[in-house]
Amino acid sequence: MSADELHRRAVAAEKTVEVLKRKVVELYNGDTSSMHRQVEAAKRREAENKKKRELAEVRAKELARYSETLEAEVARRTEAIKTILDNVTFGFLVVNRELVVQPETTRSCVALFDEREIEGRPLTELLKLGPRAAEHLLLSSDQVFEDLLPEEVSLAQMPQKFPLPDGRILRAEGSVIRDKDGAVSAMLFTISDISALEEATRESNNNRTLVGILRQKESFQAFLVETQQHLRSARDAVDDQPLVRRVVHTVKGNGASYGLVELVELTHAIEEKPAIEAADIDDISDALRLFLARNRGVLEIDYEKIGDHGYQVSADQMSQFRGIVAKMGGGSPELRHWTARVLAKPAAHLLGPIEDFTSRLAERLGKEVDFAIDGGDTIVDVEAMRPVLMSLSHLIRNAVDHGVEPPHARAPKPHAGRVRLRVRDDANSYVVEVEDDGAGVDLPRVAARAIERGFATREVIDSMPDRGLSLIFVDGLSTAEITTNISGRGIGMSAVKSAVDAADGKMEIRTQRGLGTTFTMSIPKPDIALGGAE
Repeated sequence: MSADELHRRAVAAEKTVEVLKRKVVELYNGDTSSMHRQVEAAKRREAENKKKRELAEVRAKELARYSETLEAEVARRTEAIKTILDNVTFGFLVVNRELVVQPETTRSCVALFDEREIEGRPLTELLKLGPRAAEHLLLSSDQVFEDLLPEEVSLAQMPQKFPLPDGRILRAEGSVIRDKDGAVSAMLFTISDISALEEATRESNNNRTLVGILRQKESFQAFLVETQQHLRSARDAVDDQPLVRRVVHTVKGNGASYGLVELVELTHAIEEKPAIEAADIDDISDALRLFLARNRGVLEIDYEKIGDHGYQVSADQMSQFRGIVAKMGGGSPELRHWTARVLAKPAAHLLGPIEDFTSRLAERLGKEVDFAIDGGDTIVDVEAMRPVLMSLSHLIRNAVDHGVEPPHARAPKPHAGRVRLRVRDDANSYVVEVEDDGAGVDLPRVAARAIERGFATREVIDSMPDRGLSLIFVDGLSTAEITTNISGRGIGMSAVKSAVDAADGKMEIRTQRGLGTTFTMSIPKPDIALGGAE
């Protein structure tokens, strides 16, 4: 390299050094050059990142502490809920379609059912249900799982109160559990011991019953006279099971009219038996005797002397006297008038508290019913009309239970169903009508059930002038799928027909689908009553 070239390079190097010196001096003296701004920006970013890291660390620590606190709170609350569920007096359990208890149960169910093992057992077994009651519960639960009716309607049809052999009463209220697709997958039952509540309710009902009886004491005494006579007849003819069952069913219906809950429960249990024995009839008499003895201070009625309350002499003696007068050709006009007057009472005295009975029945069935009696003041012969009028509870029950539709199914008819009971004096006879504006008799269903049960053949039914309508009076024929303590045994209608037949009366039925049914009973007046009317 030449000397000139070396010289040029040396000069260039010195200039570069000078430039660098100036830049260093400028930076040191705070010059706002681009490089300085970049350095400052880098410092600020580093400071901000540091703050962010510190803040993230603080938040992470807080989140960790919160998570620990939350887990502890969840555990505490879960334990508290578990403690409550395991120690409350009611319990929860889940069942499948077969009513088999699933693992989701509370420990309180063990005490409620007084059983060590709950899971995997049928609810019907835990409730100690008999065959008929178990079938009823299974059928009603099937309806819930089928999900064809509104949920609240299906649930309302399920029984809820279950008496246990140890005297306790459990309440089992079901609710629906649905899967993600909306189908009914299981049922949740709330189980509670309502024994104390039922006892308090029973005492309250007894007081209300006594008040009602005192308001209609004369009709109640007539009920007792009729019941005692029927029970004696049933005991003497215990081999005639249709007759015995009609008597028991009638006693149950009339007992319900007066609010005799224990009598109704007893007769219902007796009806469940394959055969009703003389001892069962005695049990019914004992139940009436116990009720009167327990409330003798209020009612002042002695069971052993109830046959003497209708007249100054017993009913049997009065019947004998009537026969003597009839043999005398009616006797003198004064005697006929006196006899007719003694044996005559307003129909309302024999009907008893049928209005209260209808109201309670409608409420229990979830229906609205406008019920009225026309002609309750009609004077009737007691002996002739008492069996007929006291059997009318069967027709009223039939009208409210089977005739009148639920409110949601009555359109375009009025929301409340209409039931009328009429009594009138028609020259030589007494006429009684029970009319409803309900669904009418389903004749095809009656015929199908009669054929299914072997009561009649299709050919016989087709040849009947009334198309099989009279089959509703056949003992044991009912269109109800489920037997309850309200209806479903096919005995009530037969009991009414038997009472009318025994009085040498006639019975007619008019029915039209969707418009209602009318039962008309015509009962001839006894000779003495006719003579008294002259």
